[in-house]
Formats: sequence, C-alpha cells, structure tokens
Amino acid sequence: MFLIEKSTITAASERQDYLIHELIRYGQYEADDGRQLHELPLAELERLHIKVKSDFGRKMSCEAED
Repeated sequence: MFLIEKSTITAASERQDYLIHELIRYGQYEADDGRQLHELPLAELERLHIKVKSDFGRKMSCEAED
C-alpha cells in the first residue's frame, strides 16, 4: 500500500513541476491572485495551464488572421 501512495505522490509532484515549467515558458510567473506557482495545488495549476495555453492559442489565431 505504501508503495502505491509514494508512487502517486511522486507522479503528482512530477506533474506539478512540469506545469510550473510550462507556465514559466509561456511567461506566467504567478497566479492571477498573486500567489507564486509553487504555492498552487495541482488542480489550480492544471486550470491555469489550460487558461494560459488557450489564451496563447487565441492570440496566435488572431495574429494569423491579420
């Protein structure tokens, strides 16, 4: 049982690290409310990541139309 819990924690931690890296790559250094990325729980990082990439995609499609 302990091994499964440790594996899950490791996977969640790796996902958080990945999302933080991706958000920084897109120029997002903190949450909209001013909290640092490392302070956010995984679910909030996921939502912010989706928002940032969606906003970036919209910006790119608008620039392509010009």
